[in-house]
Amino acid sequence: MAAFEEKQDDTPEERRWPADLLNENHRRSLAAVLRRVELAASRLEDRLMRGTPPQLTLTRFTSPPDTDQQAALLHLMKHVRQEIAKLAFDYDLEVAEENLLRSIMGEFTLLWCDVEDSRPQKLGRYGAINPQAYEVLGPPIQRLIDLLLAIDGVASGKQETVRAWQAVSGNTSEG
Repeated sequence: MAAFEEKQDDTPEERRWPADLLNENHRRSLAAVLRRVELAASRLEDRLMRGTPPQLTLTRFTSPPDTDQQAALLHLMKHVRQEIAKLAFDYDLEVAEENLLRSIMGEFTLLWCDVEDSRPQKLGRYGAINPQAYEVLGPPIQRLIDLLLAIDGVASGKQETVRAWQAVSGNTSEG
């Protein structure tokens, strides 16, 4: 109890109840968990609103929720958002800003690292690899790497990369 009494007031301004029950570290931890819940709820809502799962090459989504389940899940997500908003207000939780371009750059940089490790010479660590794989698998892996690096270039604002991909897509308008 003494540790609590020592560090009860961690900010110069007076916090209102119940926010004053938590110190700054408690609030930061709670906010981080609630952000994860909020983002997961947002992703679920997006999936449900899309109606059908995305058609991907290497991933097949099975067991989609039926219409009753979708309605119930959307209703639950509304309540999740309300609870998060109430907790954020009651405990004076700080809003975090997420730089979308930096998030894109971070995610695709990590994917670039993973794909680099999928080159035929790296796959040899899982066992002997057919020598033809170097010339057959190598070029498409390199093309994928080039695309991932282009995504990073566009997200980081490298104008030459933006213009190059606008030209490829036939979109030459600025902005």
